[in-house]
Amino acid sequence: MNTARPSRLHRAQRVLIVSWLLLVAILAAWLATLYKPTAAALLGGLLVLPLLLPMPGLLAHRPRTLRWAPLTLAPTLAWTVMEVLANPASRAYPAAVLAALLASFAAVIACLRQSR
Repeated sequence: MNTARPSRLHRAQRVLIVSWLLLVAILAAWLATLYKPTAAALLGGLLVLPLLLPMPGLLAHRPRTLRWAPLTLAPTLAWTVMEVLANPASRAYPAAVLAALLASFAAVIACLRQSR
């Protein structure tokens, strides 16, 4: 009986894709609940669209995409940290976004380490 287990690289890639999509979903939900539709669309364009840029390369498991994908996390990280520190009334969504962002970054590092 052949029970082929996925390699560490394949597991890391799956975790990366799931955490990246979770980050996009939490961020979109947060923007939808926080602002009016026009402001949410503008902030969504500034924060969510850069996160969608590396998705084709991440889904195709291109190693080169793994090298530049963390750069798309920077605007979201800066805005989320600012919201966590400056807006104590609504820390649940920023904390969830920050956790998903750090998980995505850790998954990128894991994929890069396993692909060597």
